[in-house]
Amino acid sequence: MQMQNVYVVDPYNMGSNAQMQPVIIPPQAQIPGVAMPVVASPIGPQFAGIQYAYVQDPLVELDNCNGVIIRQQAEIAELLTGCEMANRYHVFGDTPQGMKYLFKCNERSGWCERNCCPSNIREFNMDIMHVTNNGIQNMTKKFANAFKPFKCPCFCCNRPEIFVNVGDQSTPIGKVKHIFTLCDPEFEIFEANGNLKYFVHADCCQCGLLCANNFCGKLSPANFNIISAGSNNIVGSISKMPAQSYSEMITDADSYRVSFPQGASAYDKLLLIALGLLIDYQYFETDGGNTNQNRGGYHYGYRYRFGY
Repeated sequence: MQMQNVYVVDPYNMGSNAQMQPVIIPPQAQIPGVAMPVVASPIGPQFAGIQYAYVQDPLVELDNCNGVIIRQQAEIAELLTGCEMANRYHVFGDTPQGMKYLFKCNERSGWCERNCCPSNIREFNMDIMHVTNNGIQNMTKKFANAFKPFKCPCFCCNRPEIFVNVGDQSTPIGKVKHIFTLCDPEFEIFEANGNLKYFVHADCCQCGLLCANNFCGKLSPANFNIISAGSNNIVGSISKMPAQSYSEMITDADSYRVSFPQGASAYDKLLLIALGLLIDYQYFETDGGNTNQNRGGYHYGYRYRFGY
């Protein structure tokens, strides 16, 4: 079987001049007699005609990734109605064969939860789906879920956290917890057995955090360091990227680049993706679709850190 060229847009270049880049799909990843489907992209006009690589096993595919880019889909309906819509995210993986579209993440929550509760305390389920070969109309299949319970924090009590389940397992593979601090944002990542695996820290004096949803903040990055709990060394990072398109400038949609620690398992990487989603809700998500509120910014999260 011959190698097949599949052309995708490089997510590292998401501007209006984004170019199609070839990705070589090896024979073992191709399906005899099945053509790679071409669909209208839900991510934006610059992704029109993108071809999705078939993911046979999402955890194996994730295990081969050095990092991912999480791109939130802009919800224009939020601007038109002023109502907060369910969030949708697209995850691109940096694999040895090039960038691949890996997962689609869809929020499940009630209208009152989204529009009556601040984004950093509300409850939601996030369905994580991988690309299948079931044709254009049915290209994704749920394989994991991230659940964030309702949490109204007061100082060190009742801290926000998110749990990740894979398949039909009733026991989570781990959880991410937003811990109490006076200034710098910090998170902890726990394995299923309760052992602390990673510690995540960010400097609070970043324009991307302090001015999260105004013009300056939208054009500024915000960096979070992933630190090994065993060695206290920085082993990876999560970065909120500067706005990549006009739609990100006028909505609360953001993009995140996650660089995985060397030796991280597929479960560890899935937890780090969940952390990227939690960071978005804690610091960069606005309420009611109004970016002028800046209620997803650091000073807003600061209020709820202390419970007032």
